[in-house]
Amino acid sequence: MHVDMTNTIACRGFERERVAFVLGLFDTGLAAVRALGRAGVPVIGVDSDPRLPGFKSRYCTAHCGPDPVGRPAELVRFLLAEGGKLPRRGILFPASDAYALFVSRYRQELSASFDFALPPADALETILNKRTQYALARRAGIPFPETFYPETRQDLERIRDEVVYPAFIKPYYGHLWRNHFPNKGFQVDSPQELLANFELIWPTGLQAAVQSVIPGPPTNNVEVSFYIGATGDVLAAFTVRKLRQYPPDFGVGTLVESLDCPELMPLALKLLDGLAYRGFGNLEFKLDARDGRLKLIELNARLWQQTDQAVACGLNFPLIQYLDLTGQAPPPRTDFPAGVKWVDPLADFQSFWHSFRRGQLAPGAWMRSWRGARAFAVFARDDWGPALASLEYGRKIVRAPLYLARHRAGSGADGQARGDDV
Repeated sequence: MHVDMTNTIACRGFERERVAFVLGLFDTGLAAVRALGRAGVPVIGVDSDPRLPGFKSRYCTAHCGPDPVGRPAELVRFLLAEGGKLPRRGILFPASDAYALFVSRYRQELSASFDFALPPADALETILNKRTQYALARRAGIPFPETFYPETRQDLERIRDEVVYPAFIKPYYGHLWRNHFPNKGFQVDSPQELLANFELIWPTGLQAAVQSVIPGPPTNNVEVSFYIGATGDVLAAFTVRKLRQYPPDFGVGTLVESLDCPELMPLALKLLDGLAYRGFGNLEFKLDARDGRLKLIELNARLWQQTDQAVACGLNFPLIQYLDLTGQAPPPRTDFPAGVKWVDPLADFQSFWHSFRRGQLAPGAWMRSWRGARAFAVFARDDWGPALASLEYGRKIVRAPLYLARHRAGSGADGQARGDDV
């Protein structure tokens, strides 16, 4: 879907505005598109997959461009051509690891037509590689779970009995992993499972770490998201905790609640000290009840999936960057209401279903847990296109209550449902 933006911008009266280019139109990019578009900022969305929800948002004009991993040089030419049509420099908003790494590696070329806020190139390379990210945490004195980095079968044989099970296999680069596997990694409960899963990984050429699991519920997972402006000041900080996730043990948050947790931002600044960090960041920690310490799970140097939740709390992170990069000096914002929830309805239903089948969560309690929800992964009352465009999304939403009614009727006295999984 290639649209010539020259006439589009002129007819909308955007000649005097700086145009935002949101790179990546999955849920994260969709949230950025809406946050900017609702504020009156003209937005161009770019992604290589036209099936993604952001392509149907009323708040942007979408382009299907070259893939940032497989065809980066073509994407540079594409963006420079689009930027060259505009009367003023564009503002880049990378909304995924792949696009953040692309912008960083081609920052010299892209800076001819665009402004953007990213950490220095070497810092970003360190952050996006999980192995070097944890080395950074070690130097900063930030605790993280015990982690091994096997490169060969001999390494696996050496560590197989040192690993405390259950453990989790996680990739060095998440955006490359998703080209091969539909998950964030593999849980392993024995040395045999450890070896078997690496036999699947090695043919792909990917590298992966083995990390011990911190026991405890998803509510022990807390996150801080922030924006560090051009002058090095923290212009926004926002903290949340997970209420549910999917998969239930090692997944992405499906129900997330804003939380007053002021100790997180100092930990983030400690980790980033000396990096001359600029731009967005999101750090996840988990409280280890065994020693009472918050331990680093991961750092992402970009916008995050629940960006819309912060906007609902009065912290419009994409707009703050836009104002910062256009010299409009936004005031720092770190105050927000607690208890505001973000929901991914489909994924949260899957999380609920997993717990329901095990007698851990009743339907009424699940539905009541959505109270306070003011932001959603795809749905928005003023922007129906992304939700309606996904036939699978609509099909599952319609079928979910039918599954629930059928299996509730077939449940035993203990509340454990019988039948097939959704």
